[in-house]
Amino acid sequence: MRDDYLHALFSPQAIAVVGSFDSAGALARVVLSNLEGWGYQGRIVSVNWTSQKDPRALDDLKGVDLAVVCLAPEFVLEALEQVADMGVKAVIITSAGFREIGGQGYYLEESIIQLAERRNLTLLGPNCLGVASWADHLNASLIARLPSQGNIAFFSPSGSMCNAILDWAASEEIGFSKFASLGNRAVIDEASMLQFLAEDPQTSVIIGYLEGMNNGRRFARISQTITHEKPVIMLQAGMTEHGQKAISSHVGALTGSERAYQTALKQAGIIQVDNLSSLFDLARMFGTQPLPKGPNLAIVTNSGGAGILAADGMAGTSLILPRLGRDTAARLVDILPRHAQTSNLVDIGMDATPVQYAQALDTVLKDRQIQMALLVIAPGLGVDLPAIVRELVALPRAVGKAVAVCLIGQEGVMEEKRFLQRHGLPCYSNPKAALASFEAMLRYAGWKTKSYPVEVCYRRDKAKAERFLQDCLDARKTELFGFEVQPLLMAYELGFPRTELARTSKSAVKIAKRLACSVALKIASPHIEYKSDVGGVEVNLQTSEAVRQGFAQLTSRVQCQRSEAFISGCLVQEMILGKPAEVCIRVQRDPKFGPLIRFGLSGSQADIFQEYSMRLAPLSLEDAAGMMRELKVFSLLKRERGRDALDLRALEDVLLTVSQMTLDFPEIYTLEFDPVLVTSRGAWVAGARMSLLPQSE
Repeated sequence: MRDDYLHALFSPQAIAVVGSFDSAGALARVVLSNLEGWGYQGRIVSVNWTSQKDPRALDDLKGVDLAVVCLAPEFVLEALEQVADMGVKAVIITSAGFREIGGQGYYLEESIIQLAERRNLTLLGPNCLGVASWADHLNASLIARLPSQGNIAFFSPSGSMCNAILDWAASEEIGFSKFASLGNRAVIDEASMLQFLAEDPQTSVIIGYLEGMNNGRRFARISQTITHEKPVIMLQAGMTEHGQKAISSHVGALTGSERAYQTALKQAGIIQVDNLSSLFDLARMFGTQPLPKGPNLAIVTNSGGAGILAADGMAGTSLILPRLGRDTAARLVDILPRHAQTSNLVDIGMDATPVQYAQALDTVLKDRQIQMALLVIAPGLGVDLPAIVRELVALPRAVGKAVAVCLIGQEGVMEEKRFLQRHGLPCYSNPKAALASFEAMLRYAGWKTKSYPVEVCYRRDKAKAERFLQDCLDARKTELFGFEVQPLLMAYELGFPRTELARTSKSAVKIAKRLACSVALKIASPHIEYKSDVGGVEVNLQTSEAVRQGFAQLTSRVQCQRSEAFISGCLVQEMILGKPAEVCIRVQRDPKFGPLIRFGLSGSQADIFQEYSMRLAPLSLEDAAGMMRELKVFSLLKRERGRDALDLRALEDVLLTVSQMTLDFPEIYTLEFDPVLVTSRGAWVAGARMSLLPQSE
């Protein structure tokens, strides 16, 4: 992929519009009209493709940074060769009819990608609407109505969503700095755009619409760094099976699983929303207000009912409604009507003057323990909303404290709402939306304070593991169970209980004697996935007779339940001393994001609590520790009576090693360590199964 000249997309010195200008509604004419209508100051060259063979027309392309190609698909490849010959650095292709339609369109787009790589072209599209940069007075797009200038950048692969979001932003008085329609993302994708916008001085907040992804792992890795510098808010589509199928038919892209997407965005610090309203609620808050330094929120209202509604909305959030300081309460008593309430929720009443609204807000913001403030106003008799909002915007901004206004209502307060937002005060129609925005700001402030993740590369004999896996694939053995996985565990220095296969009860007794400890018997069958489902485990067998009887009872019981299953015998495994905690680590490779690692409890406890945490590889030290912290049940398990303190460092090592293992070998499709036994002395992989991708895939 080439994205070396992304700056040429947004700040070109000269632009060429390549297409047909014969009809009034031609796409090339629309782009040209938008460029001229926005007052672009650079040189504009219009190249009518019908006269392309005229050498003088080609000469006009000299010195052009950006070419906007508006041609039928069959002419695009030739046009790209021509503009590349003239030294053009970046190209926007608005044409449709490529990968999204399949068939010949797919191969045509592949040819475009190869040309861009060969000629070092930065290419946006195809099947896109173009770009806009407010600071450069550039509208190189097919969209005429754009929002006002601001500090929010926006990108989307979907043209219809671009139109909808830009129109909504214009009506909501939300200003943008940059806009890009990604289209099919043949070369420039979400990760490329995110990396560019992270360094854009005009952009403070990045928002986007995600719809499938070409390189999910690259996007996640880049995002993890960028979100420490700027908030990234994403509206994500394709979270259901039907949605994923729709994406595939829309842009011709494969999608990842819902769990992988959510895990990737969360792990990268991206703020996720599932509707347009939430996207704009957060955008207006992040775009205008400073990040809070703590959870304390003050609520000022003219209506007791509206104030109570706002206070109730704080339930389930990290926000706190503290009691105001004595000095603050005394000051409020002096400036407000006599019947005003001045405890933790400030109710100034319906008869307060416009000046008193501003004074009350200013007073609570000066309280040292307040970090955020929400002003909730209900329209009513005597409430002069136009005068109130004028007083509010004239109020000096409190340094380092976030403020939002909630005007209860819709059409009746629309003008006042737009007025506030034009002047940098986020305004909401209901308290819940405002509180959700405060909560998101608070969480993001916490994310920014986290240190950058430190990845760990664990010791292993990679060559030994590679030989083992290759032998398995050569033998067409793609499903491995139990002790069959031991060579891989040994290559990565993972501890496991000594285990041997016994085909008869007599053999089981001999193995138990050789192990010289209490043993467990586990049924060995390629047809039985989970041994506990068929009662296929006997534990804590201490004598030869117990082992003999256990073998006979175990094989007989399982054979009765699963008569069709081939039983090769029993695994004889040493028992781990103490009272180990049993956990399960599972990995499945996602087509877009790579290894998705899931951590939870094992056995019956997993069925009861159904709690687990997830991360994408590679895991950092912070990720491994966070996976354990997120399991509330695991925290209780650590403190269970009769159990010594668990060696969490050893369990952390297992998680990090699993991450390294699955990154080292893409042929590992699924991997399951169940159970992993954790005691005060370490962690052991007591059960394992693995599936490999055949070499043909």
